[in-house]
Amino acid sequence: MRTFEVTTHGHRLELGLSFWTGKERITCDGRVVSEKRSFQHMTAHFFTVREGNADVVYEVNVIGNGLYLGYIVRRDGIIVACKP
Repeated sequence: MRTFEVTTHGHRLELGLSFWTGKERITCDGRVVSEKRSFQHMTAHFFTVREGNADVVYEVNVIGNGLYLGYIVRRDGIIVACKP
């Protein structure tokens, strides 16, 4: 499983992605927030994180096309990290 690490707005996201098994695991601050198995070109993961007095929605799009794995991370709809 290939792992990517993203730090944004005080949170540490880890994206565990396996091209061979299709398993995708997203953790936020050490807690699993989404887990799926997919062989599609793009898979969306959504989760909510409490920041201060507000709930913030994160979206992680896992992108795969053959031997390539990448991602896009959005926080309330705004891109905060990506690996094109």
